[in-house]
Amino acid sequence: MPSLLTFLLIGSCIASSLAEVTCPDGFTLVDGRKCLFATSSIGWHEYIAKECKSMGARLVSIKSEEDNDVVGVFAFNSGCYSYWIGVYCFSDNGNTTCYNDDYSGPITFSYWAPIYPKNSTDRRDFGQGVYADSYWNGGEYWRTSSSYKNQLLKQGICEAPTTIADPSCKYNYNGYCYIPSHEIPGVTTNSTTYPKAQAICRSLNANMVSIHSKLENDYIQSIYQDIRVYQITLGAQAFQPHVFNWVDGSSFDYSHRDPFDNFTGNCLEMNPWDGLWTEINCQVFNYFLCQRKIGDKLENLRLEGPKTSHIDLSDSSGCNGTIVLAPGTVTSFGYGTSPLPDTYCLWRVATLGSDRVAVYFTEMEIGDTLYIEVYHGKWDITFNGTYSYGTYIAPGNTAILSHDSDKDTKLKGFKGVIMAY
Repeated sequence: MPSLLTFLLIGSCIASSLAEVTCPDGFTLVDGRKCLFATSSIGWHEYIAKECKSMGARLVSIKSEEDNDVVGVFAFNSGCYSYWIGVYCFSDNGNTTCYNDDYSGPITFSYWAPIYPKNSTDRRDFGQGVYADSYWNGGEYWRTSSSYKNQLLKQGICEAPTTIADPSCKYNYNGYCYIPSHEIPGVTTNSTTYPKAQAICRSLNANMVSIHSKLENDYIQSIYQDIRVYQITLGAQAFQPHVFNWVDGSSFDYSHRDPFDNFTGNCLEMNPWDGLWTEINCQVFNYFLCQRKIGDKLENLRLEGPKTSHIDLSDSSGCNGTIVLAPGTVTSFGYGTSPLPDTYCLWRVATLGSDRVAVYFTEMEIGDTLYIEVYHGKWDITFNGTYSYGTYIAPGNTAILSHDSDKDTKLKGFKGVIMAY
């Protein structure tokens, strides 16, 4: 029979292990496994999602009854009546499918109130944010709200990954310490070449940063959101044109490349303002970011994003078809052929709930106006003519493109790359 001392030692070890698990600043560790934050602001889904992202987080992931209970209790204790969660639904031809915000695919757990999720047969009303009620307001049931009709104002529950405590680390996230060059003590210049930057990082027992998910990309952006830094060199080098490896030896399993980048370089840089990556020469002087693993217990714990394949909701043409979910591409009908057909087309583009949808027009030569709307009947922006590039960033995660090509028969048309922003 184990002695009392054995039990005390085991208890001490467990407590020590649990004490190492912590959350980014401002977040509360709940149930030893979720880092949660309740927004004090109340707003539409798109605005609350944006607030979560500004902290390197996103709307809370709920994938089990236990998750639902834990989040519900946290919301109750935080004074939330109703709150947006990290689930988003799309209606197509009267059928509704709901997806987790973390790109892991359709939801496998739900807690719908009666008659939810609602199905829409309006092709323009195809996106629905999901909110839950706390015990203050009936208890944890989920409901949907249209992306443009009668959208509701709610608080939000944000979630960031857990990490390991390290009092010496200012930017502690998901088991790694991020060290921006402009804050490294003793570094006389914040802007240097790739080889020198990597040498500085190695002197700190770190490497230049590698990025493995949209969530991590968002967190790095949040580090620089109040700082005038426009480019940072990443820890990647090309081993053949346009094909890169990370210097820390991790898998190159995620990319957020700028669709307009046509340069061939041997390094990559990020623009922290939009999060896009472009190729550069490794001898370019830039700010940089180091990344150090915290402790030895996180070898296999790093969140590298779901390894599921791209979710593709579109049909082969995109024109008047189903929803094109980022990452994807839309083109004018008959793009690349001559003469172009005279056709009216409508495209519905989207990304998942916590991201905004962006359209990067890499080619455009049209005679009739291309309209982009977020809310039915309200044009947000129009394009007409010839452009070498054009960009549209929606306020939320859905947008509608419409175009009548009756004046385009002798023109090339357009091509748009759909990305999460």
